[in-house]
Amino acid sequence: MTIFEPLQDALDYVLSLEFERLLRVFWFFIIIDFPRYFVTDVWVLLLDRFRNKQIEPDKAFAFRLKNDPPLVSVIIPALNEQDTIAWTIRSLQEQSYPNLEIILVDDGSTDKTPAICRKLARTGHISYYRFAARAGKSAVLNYGLKFARGEFIVFVDSDTTFDRDAIFQLIRWFADPKVGGVAGNLRVRNFGTNLLTALQQLEYLFTISVGRRIRTELGILPIISGAFGGFRRELISVKTMGGHEPGPGNDSDLAIRLRKKGYRIVFAPDAFCLTNAPEKLWGLIKQRARWDRNIVKNRLRKHKNVFNPNSANFRLRDVVTFVDSLLFHMVLSFITVIYLIDMSVNYPRYLPVLLLINFCLYFSAEVVELIIAVLLNRKRQDLALMLFLPLFNPYKLLLKLVRVFAYFQEFFFRYSVRDTFSPYKVRQSMIKW
Repeated sequence: MTIFEPLQDALDYVLSLEFERLLRVFWFFIIIDFPRYFVTDVWVLLLDRFRNKQIEPDKAFAFRLKNDPPLVSVIIPALNEQDTIAWTIRSLQEQSYPNLEIILVDDGSTDKTPAICRKLARTGHISYYRFAARAGKSAVLNYGLKFARGEFIVFVDSDTTFDRDAIFQLIRWFADPKVGGVAGNLRVRNFGTNLLTALQQLEYLFTISVGRRIRTELGILPIISGAFGGFRRELISVKTMGGHEPGPGNDSDLAIRLRKKGYRIVFAPDAFCLTNAPEKLWGLIKQRARWDRNIVKNRLRKHKNVFNPNSANFRLRDVVTFVDSLLFHMVLSFITVIYLIDMSVNYPRYLPVLLLINFCLYFSAEVVELIIAVLLNRKRQDLALMLFLPLFNPYKLLLKLVRVFAYFQEFFFRYSVRDTFSPYKVRQSMIKW
């Protein structure tokens, strides 16, 4: 048997199907994933290419940014980041935006991070605070908020570095007074480490660089990544909104609370940063399971009043935002499992051919997705990621299975309150949503 015989068998099988049977066996791709990935990506590319690029931003705000830039407070939580914290600080000190204050809060690090931070603080323009014992990321961020003087707050992770214009590109979106928070454009710094990090770079390109453009255009962006995001200080301060709540998922919770107050969350595609991604499979699984559990906690429990038309803050667009998140993260993960079971039970004889055809369909769509991402980001080097596309759909399937497992954990056991991402004393004080 040659390598082409399975492809020929698959092609012959497809050509033999009538339309109704074709739809029956490939309904998941045709009805759900093709519009979801291909059509929306082409749409956002056309918007980017044909929109009037000469539209002027708010002139008064643009004048401020150029002549009297408002103070921006950058808050960095650190926990055992001796290998990365200096690079993060250096990339902030080299920003083109001239009016920054850097607030570094150490969450009880036990490595060389405190010594490195104290040395950095002596260089000036850096405020350094240290907790004697670990208190959790939320407490660290809120502590930094107490000392922040800036009109705008930028939260970043301590393993993140930035393009020189990243802060400026983030802050300029606040020209719109209805914008309460801005999400930066994340890329994987260590994508060349191994196959897993390369696949995560592809995922970030598709879901962040392209996906968040789409949701911004539709006004339904639900999250600002903790790795790089900006906010108006008066909206999120400890005195007004109460800052971050304890436990995992505080970044999505903060964005949801802003939306419920009537403010927009937008994506800044030119505000690029690099962040480290998990290099081992178990680390990736733990990270994604934590993220997925937070969808249940924040959208189905804590903020379920979004769906209540009698709520004082009820907005139809917030309902659409939640439905979008629940549909494409939760519902479709379960449907994927159902689809695989359906094909295995009803078409066992043709299952290898069906899987091969599905692989070809998704691969073709992902080639187009990658080209669109390259055109939007204007980074030709990303075309080299084409080498990893054949494994990207199996990678996505793995993440969907992790999601299903994480949803069961949260639905039936409220596992988020036992997640070791937060210290034990913080977990004890968390509200059991």
